[in-house]
Amino acid sequence: MHTPRRAGIAQGLVIILIGLLPMMAIVTLMPIVPALVKNFAHVPNIQTLAPLVLSAPGLCVALFSPFAGTLTDRIGRRRLLLIFTTLYGLGGVLPYFITSFEALFAGRLLLGVGEAFILTVGNALLGDYFEKEERAKWLMWQSLTGPAAGVFLVTSSGRLSMLEWNLPFLIYGLALLLAIFAFFTAYEPDRSGQQAVNEPGTATMMAFPSGLMVRIAASTFALSALYFVYTLQFSLALDEMGVKKGSELGNYTAVASIGVPVGALLFKFVAKRSNAAQFTVVFLLLGLGMVGIGLNLGLEPAIACAFVQQLGAGMVIPVLISWSLRELPERFRGRGMGWWCSAFFLGQFVSPFFVSFVRGWAGSLLNTFVVCGLICIVIALSQGLSHRRAMLVPAR
Repeated sequence: MHTPRRAGIAQGLVIILIGLLPMMAIVTLMPIVPALVKNFAHVPNIQTLAPLVLSAPGLCVALFSPFAGTLTDRIGRRRLLLIFTTLYGLGGVLPYFITSFEALFAGRLLLGVGEAFILTVGNALLGDYFEKEERAKWLMWQSLTGPAAGVFLVTSSGRLSMLEWNLPFLIYGLALLLAIFAFFTAYEPDRSGQQAVNEPGTATMMAFPSGLMVRIAASTFALSALYFVYTLQFSLALDEMGVKKGSELGNYTAVASIGVPVGALLFKFVAKRSNAAQFTVVFLLLGLGMVGIGLNLGLEPAIACAFVQQLGAGMVIPVLISWSLRELPERFRGRGMGWWCSAFFLGQFVSPFFVSFVRGWAGSLLNTFVVCGLICIVIALSQGLSHRRAMLVPAR
C-alpha cells in the first residue's frame, strides 16, 4: 500500500521563504529610489517611472496569478516552483549586469511574473503539505519572519548602495539559492485521487466553484484595499499631525510595526475559532486603530492606535489564506489561490485611488482614516452578529 509522503520542517521552510519574496520585491529597492532618479535623469518622466519600478511586480501578480493557478492545477506544483523561482532571481539580478532603464524595467516585469507563480504555487503547497493546525503554525511563522527579514533587506540594500548604486539588485540572487533548496526539499504532492475523480466523463466530475471563488476574491479585494490604507498612507498621516523629519517618521512607524509579529502570534489562537470570529477580530483591530489615528488625539495616542492597527494587520494575510484554503476544494486549490493572489494585489493597486476618493469627500487624510476605520468596525459588527446567530441556531 502506497503511503503519501509527509511534509516536515524542510517543506515548511520552503513555504516561509516563498512568502518572503513578495516583500523582497519591493523593500530591497526602497533605499535606492533617489539613486534611480539620479542615474536615469535623462529618461523622460523618471520622477513617475522610478516609483513604478517598485510597484510593477505587484501589477504582474494581479494580472498573471489566475493563469498561474490554472497551470498549477494542470501540470503540478514543483516544476513551476523551480522554474519561476529561478525566473524571479534572474529578473531580479538582470539590472545589475545590464544598466539601461529598459533592461531595468524588463527585469522587474520578469520578476513580477515569477512572483505571480511563486505565490500561487506556494499557497497551494501550503494547503497540500499541511492540515489545518499545522497550516496555521506555518502561517504564523511566515508572518513572524517577515518583519525581521524586511529590516535585514532594507539595511543590507542601503549599505550596498553606498558601495555601488545598483549593487542591491544582487540581493535577488537569494531566490536562486531558494530554487536550489526547493529542488532538494520540495516534492510534488500526491493528487492522483483528486485528478482521477475530475476526469471528463466521470460521474464525479466537479465544476470549478465560481460562486465561492467570487465571494473569496471579493472579500480579499475589499480587505486588501483597507489593509493597505495604513501601509501606504500612515507616514502622510503623521506628516499631517506635524511630524516632518524622515528619521522621526521611520522611528514612529517602526515602533507601531512591532504589532505585526504580535498579531501573527495572536493568529495561532484565533485560528481555532470560526471564520466569522476571525474576521471580526481582524476588522475590529484595523478599525479601532485607524479611527484612533484619524481622531488625532496626540502623537503618543496615535502611535498606540497604530500599534492596535498593526495587530490586526499581522493577522490579515494568515486569516485570508487559511480561510481560502479551508473553503476551496483540493482539486481547485491552485486555480483558487491564483485568483486569491490576483484579488489581493488588485486591492493593493486600488487602495490609493480609494483613499483619494474618500479624502475628496472627507476633506483630509486624517478624516479618511476615521471613515475607513468606521467601515472596518461596521464590517466587524456584522461578522460578529453573523457568528452569534450561527452559534444560536440549534444543531439538526
